[in-house]
Amino acid sequence: MATAQAQAASSDGYPVHVTITEERELNRLWGIPVIGHLARWFMAIPHIVVLQVLGFVTWIWFLVGWIPILLNGRVPAIAIKPLTEYIHRGARVAGYAMFLMPGEYPPLEPGAPGPTDVEFDLESLEINRLWGIPVVGFLVRILCVLPQLIVLSFAAILVVLSLLVLWIPILISGRYPGWAASFYGSVLRYGTRVSAYVMLLPLPYPPLWFD
Repeated sequence: MATAQAQAASSDGYPVHVTITEERELNRLWGIPVIGHLARWFMAIPHIVVLQVLGFVTWIWFLVGWIPILLNGRVPAIAIKPLTEYIHRGARVAGYAMFLMPGEYPPLEPGAPGPTDVEFDLESLEINRLWGIPVVGFLVRILCVLPQLIVLSFAAILVVLSLLVLWIPILISGRYPGWAASFYGSVLRYGTRVSAYVMLLPLPYPPLWFD
């Protein structure tokens, strides 16, 4: 069975890589309008619970993370794992519950391969100390990605419209359409990079373009 490692969704050298499964076969029942999505969201509840816990840790990072950045010019190693896991698990939930992507149920354990995977190639934990200025550093990062957020807002409209018809090819053919895999994979990649940058991870400025 194909895994998330089968299709690379990043080839431009940016150190955040999103991969999705090449598998396209999908049970037609997932294509039942409304019910298919509701069932997936219900099954994703364990992941959502974990996300809530990780979200609390993320807020703590926003409250105190500026201290080591401002003092040492580094993101502490202890913060990397929960932050990247939060981003990784969020992408998996979106792929499974929102986009109805094929493949096995995403694993609950951290680090296990799944239909949607995110890898971070952080060569260094060093980061400009100015990002650690309380409140200002975080707000400036958000301002920096305003162009990306505008692009994502338009992408979100297209996502909503496409989800209205996604069930049709699934219900009729029992296959996940190639256009959906390509489009949703690109949206996941784009949003994941922006999220990682806003969370003050030591990353370069995310590309403005898709692919």
